[in-house]
Amino acid sequence: MIKACSVTAMALVLASTGAYAASPEPQVIELQVSEGAGNNFSQGGAASGDILQLLEQLQREVQSLRGMVEKQQYQIKKMERDSRDRYRDLDRRISAAQQGTVANGTTAPAGDSTAADTAATDSAAPASSTQITDVEAYQAAFALVRQKDYGAALTAFDSFISNYPSSPRLANAYYWLGEVNLAQQNIEPAQQAFRYVMDNFAKHRKAADASYKLGVIHKQLGDAAKAKSYFEQTVAQYPGSSAANLAQDQLK
Repeated sequence: MIKACSVTAMALVLASTGAYAASPEPQVIELQVSEGAGNNFSQGGAASGDILQLLEQLQREVQSLRGMVEKQQYQIKKMERDSRDRYRDLDRRISAAQQGTVANGTTAPAGDSTAADTAATDSAAPASSTQITDVEAYQAAFALVRQKDYGAALTAFDSFISNYPSSPRLANAYYWLGEVNLAQQNIEPAQQAFRYVMDNFAKHRKAADASYKLGVIHKQLGDAAKAKSYFEQTVAQYPGSSAANLAQDQLK
């Protein structure tokens, strides 16, 4: 359209007075500039379209990133909440072991409290100048748990297991090894310790707690079917225990 107008305008210019006909170049140049401006307008429109597409793409990417950030924030908050719950549960169990009762008023399993360990001293081997008794070693490890020195407690319970493989408190040591690892978010070592209690001390009072804790771990891992299986097992094999009551609450 612009080219057609340029040709018509040029013909009119050439048919004008002699003064203007003698110098038609300026008008022709002006019309050529106008034609160029039309091309620039067309090119500018295309460029604007590209910019709009780029902006839309950037908006989509920003929305995607915002969604990822929100998801990560949710996961971090969930991890923090689960971690606080584990520490609170551990604190409750430690307090129950110290006082001889659990939070709901039922009797705590013997062998965890200081009084129970002290009472059992008579059955332990006499202390020697080079090695403490299993009771003293267990009390020292459990004291570290009460002090929330979990790294040292893990080392102490590992040493207890190595040094006193025949101790009547071996099941307790494995159980607390699992509890402390779970509080430290060492999931696999915690599972191994709880499974060891169940596999090797099935009739021990700590087996019920270990079974329940395995259900808790699988629930936190998102394996609802496995968690339900452990909760049902706890209720079926250890009826009347505090762990069975907790498992029953989980099943509800």
